[in-house]
Amino acid sequence: MKVDPEVLTCATGLLQMVREAERANGWQAGDLMRTTLRLLVVAGADGHGWNADDLTDEVRDLVEAVRKTNGGETTASAGTRPAALH
Repeated sequence: MKVDPEVLTCATGLLQMVREAERANGWQAGDLMRTTLRLLVVAGADGHGWNADDLTDEVRDLVEAVRKTNGGETTASAGTRPAALH
């Protein structure tokens, strides 16, 4: 996946802000990120006519790519699909 450097810089800045907000408010690491991602997925799905299966395929592919990039092993076996996003 090729990402525009400006988009990557913006996304990285947003991730840092989320982590700082979580720490500042005493929230569990990842809570704000998961909630924010759910809201973005719903907004994107509504705005672009995507369905849950399309989105779960994209999320699964991204998670697997990150695991491979980080040298981790993928725990998802072939044919395993994450739960649908609501």
